[in-house]
Parts: sequence; C-alpha cells; structure tokens
Amino acid sequence: MPKVEINYQKIIIALESRSPKSLTEVYRILGGAGKLSGSVAKKMRELVPGIEERLASNKAAEGEAEEKPRATIPKSEKTEKTTKKNSKATYPRCDKNPFREGSNYALAFDVLAASKDGLPLAEWRERYAKAARKPLKLAGFDTQVLLTAKDTPTGERHRSCRDGFYIEREGDHVRIRFD
Repeated sequence: MPKVEINYQKIIIALESRSPKSLTEVYRILGGAGKLSGSVAKKMRELVPGIEERLASNKAAEGEAEEKPRATIPKSEKTEKTTKKNSKATYPRCDKNPFREGSNYALAFDVLAASKDGLPLAEWRERYAKAARKPLKLAGFDTQVLLTAKDTPTGERHRSCRDGFYIEREGDHVRIRFD
C-alpha cells in the first residue's frame, strides 16, 4: 500500500479543485484510502493553518445550495405497515408448566399437556414443529430435552429440563405426569 505524500501545495490544490467538506475528503483526494488517522489529520492542520474554516465554509456553501423542501406524501397515499402476528400456534398454557412463558421448551410442554391421554412421539414432534415453525429435526432436539425427565418429578434429567413433571413413556407413546 503506497503512502500518501502530504505537503502544503497538494493540500491547497485539493482544497481549490473540488471543495471538500472534511479532512477525510481531502485525504482521499490526495490518494489516501480507508480511515484518516489522527496523526495525518494533525499534520494537515499544522501544514495549512485555517483548513478547518475552509472546510466549514465549503460545507455551509453546499448546505445553502442543496436546501430544498422535502416532498411530503399525503396521508391518503401512505401505505399502512403490517404488523407480524404471533407466529406460534396457540396451545393453552398449562398451569403446571415450569418453563419460562414464550420459550420453546414451554411450547413443547404445552403441546404435550394439551393431550390428556398423551401422544405418539412422532405426532408430538410434528405438532410441536408446526407450532414453533421449526424443521422437524430441530423440533426433535427440544422434545428430546423434555424426554429426559423420567420416572419421578425431581429425578435425573437434562440441565435445561426443569423439575415438577416427568414423561411416562410406553413404547412410542408419551404422556406427561405431575405426581
């Protein structure tokens, strides 16, 4: 990367030729690329006394020339913004759900708790995937965490799986229990 040669004459020529509005623009006119370092800016200020005032006058002159009233859109022509509806399917919140409301584990819990007799494992995963709007594979990861709650409401389980319930599994059929 070539270094930019900065001297009084080149800075004056850059100021007169294109009327830059900032030190960064002067630096780029001189062939610099990227950000202007503090040391280079200091050197420019030392070489050309009053450079800040010249740049300010260039900026003010442009502001006067370009001031135009903004075109306003009448209210009747404005488009209404649509709001995104809640993307999660509605399953009633179980009063014994130990998970944070709105979390995916809570939704998986509510999907299973909504069926009093339980569900086949594959159907539970499909319903949860549809409710959470997730691919079936990713939904399987969340349901697997809940499936680690076995035997007792406070037994050994995945660290993300809360106490207070357990999953009774008979073959491929799963049911939630609270005793």
